Amino acid sequence: MPAGPPEDFHDSKRPRVLIADDVLDQLDLYAMVLEPHAEVLKASRGEAAYSMACAESPDVIILDLLLPDVDGFDVWRRLRANPETATIPIIFLTGDEESLFKAMASPELTNVFAILKKPAGGDQLLKTVRAAVKASSRQP
Repeated sequence: MPAGPPEDFHDSKRPRVLIADDVLDQLDLYAMVLEPHAEVLKASRGEAAYSMACAESPDVIILDLLLPDVDGFDVWRRLRANPETATIPIIFLTGDEESLFKAMASPELTNVFAILKKPAGGDQLLKTVRAAVKASSRQP
C-alpha cells in the first residue's frame, strides 16, 4: 500500500474523494488506499453517487462505468450538466473492455480526467487522484 503524508496533496486540507463502485470489495479496497490521504465517501449505485456528489461537493470523483441502476456515463453527463458539480474532476474506472474502449473513443469524454482499467493498482489510483487534485481549480 502506498505511503506518504497527507500534505503530498498540494495543501494541508485533506481532499474529499467520492468513489462509486458496485463491487463492494473493490470499493472498500480503493477506500483503504485513499483514506490515509483523503476523506473518502463511498457509493455503490449511480443515483447515490450523483446525490452524494451534489450534497457533499467532493474534490474528485472515481466513477465505475458499470453500475446497477444508472451507468457511469449517465451519471457523468448529469454531473457535467449541473453547475454545482460540472468542474469536479472525474476518474472513470471499468473492468469491462467494451466500456473502456467506448470511454477512450468518445469525443464527448475529452474532459474526463482519467480512465483506469479495473482492478486499478493502489499506487496508480493514488497517483491519479493526486494529479486530479493538483490540476483541479476546486482546491486553493
